[in-house]
Amino acid sequence: MKVVPEFSPEHVAENSSPEDSIFYDFLNSKEPYESLFKENPWMIPPNLKKPLEWGENYWNTTVARKHPYWKDFELPVPTKDIHVLRSDLKEWGFGLIEEAMSKTQTEAFITRILEQAEGEEIAGIKAMSPTGQYIHTLINKGEIFGKCIEQHPDAVQAGPLIEQLLNETLGPGWICHSFLSNGADPGKYPQGMHMDQGPLVPWITEQAPALVNTMYIPQDINEENGGTLVIPGSHKIMSEAGSGGKIGKLPPTINLEAEAGTIMIFDGRLLHGTGVNKTDKRRFVATMSNVKAWMRTQENWSLSVAPDVIENASPKLLHRMGMQAIVYGATIEGFGMGASGKVGDVWGNMKPFRTAYDEGKYERVRELSPKSSKEDLSKDYTVGRASKNAYESTKKEKKS
Repeated sequence: MKVVPEFSPEHVAENSSPEDSIFYDFLNSKEPYESLFKENPWMIPPNLKKPLEWGENYWNTTVARKHPYWKDFELPVPTKDIHVLRSDLKEWGFGLIEEAMSKTQTEAFITRILEQAEGEEIAGIKAMSPTGQYIHTLINKGEIFGKCIEQHPDAVQAGPLIEQLLNETLGPGWICHSFLSNGADPGKYPQGMHMDQGPLVPWITEQAPALVNTMYIPQDINEENGGTLVIPGSHKIMSEAGSGGKIGKLPPTINLEAEAGTIMIFDGRLLHGTGVNKTDKRRFVATMSNVKAWMRTQENWSLSVAPDVIENASPKLLHRMGMQAIVYGATIEGFGMGASGKVGDVWGNMKPFRTAYDEGKYERVRELSPKSSKEDLSKDYTVGRASKNAYESTKKEKKS
C-alpha cells in the first residue's frame, strides 16, 4: 500500500512540536497546584524518605475552636438541620451531620472495619499508604456497606437527608465513585492536601461540584488522632480561580473535630487530607465519593463486586454501583442506548451481562455476515437475550 507522506509517523512527529499542540498552554499549565505551592510553601507535602518534620506546615495545626485564625469564625458544627447543612456546604465546602449514624449503627460500622483491617493484615493483603492502612472495595466486606451506598436508614439513619443533599448538588441519578476506609496509623505521615475532584484539573467547575463526598466517622476524631485536615472555604478559592487559574495565599488548615456517628458531607473542590495521628491507637474513617452519572468511577464495580453481592443487590444498589446504563454511559454492546438511567429501568439493566459473565455464558457478538455459519447466526447472544427480557418486562408493565 502506498504511504501518503503527510500521514507517515515521521511527518506527523516532525510537525507536532509542543508549541503546535492544541490547547498546550492550558492543558500543561500545572494549575492550580503550581501556584498553590509557590504562594503557599507550607502546603508542600512531607518528604516520605525522611522523618516527619514539624514547623510551619499544613499538618501542624489544631481544631477550629483552638486555632488563632479560625476560632472566631462561625464554621460548621454538627447539626441535623438540612437548611444549615445546605448553607454550610455552600459557604464552607463541608457540613457535619450530627448523629447521622445511631450508636448501634456506628458500633456495627467500626467493628466491621476493625475486624476487616485485622483480617487483611493476617492474610498478608493489607493495603498500606503513607498515612496508614486502607480497606478498599467495602461493598464486598459487609452488608452494612451496601446499605450505606444506598443510604438505607437501617445503616444510616440520616440517609434520606443525605440523598436529598446529593440530589441537589450532583443531580438525581448520581452514582457512587468509590467507598473505602482511610486509616491514620500512629507515627505515619499526613496525606498531601488535595481536591478529590482533582482529576478534572486544569478544569475547575465554577458553579457547582462534579463530585461530593460523604465521610463516615465511626470514631471520635480531633487534632490528636489525625482528624481530617481541611481549609474551610477553599472550594470557593479554587472555583473562583477558574479553569487553569492561579491560586494566591491560602488560609491555614484545621483538623476536623467530630464525634463518632457524624457524617461529613463535602464538596469535591475542598482542599483536604488525612492528618497526623499522634496517639498510640489507629483511627479509621470511610469515604464514599459520589459523582455525576456519566463520569468514570474510581472503583471498577462491574468487575470488582462479588457475584453474590450482585445477585442480591436491590435495583437501587445496582444503580449506585453504575450498573444501570444511561445513553451516555455504561452501555454494553449498545444495550442501554436510549436508557433513562433511572433506578429499575429494564432497558439499562447491566445485571444480565454480569450474571452471564460469572456463569461463563457471556456470548459476545463478533464478526457476522450473510456467509456466517448457521451456528454463529443462531447463537444465544447475551445482548439479544437482555433486549428480549427488557421487551418482555415492558410488555408486562403496560398490561398491568
